[in-house]
Amino acid sequence: MTEEEVSCLGKTRFYTRRAAKRRANEIRRNGGDAMRPYACEFCSLHHIGHRPGHATYMRRGIPFQETPR
Repeated sequence: MTEEEVSCLGKTRFYTRRAAKRRANEIRRNGGDAMRPYACEFCSLHHIGHRPGHATYMRRGIPFQETPR
């Protein structure tokens, strides 16, 4: 998979950071994972993704590293 496919394609696009944040909070309130909004470098809109250190997969063979708390 390309970086664009992983980062953008197939994800919900939000026109504003506020809308993405609102959806991330809704997911969390309903028992989902902690998510954060981010600006996409490919489509120039916003997506939501796992917070750093909470990803559920490895990207391009880079080992998963726990984020210090």
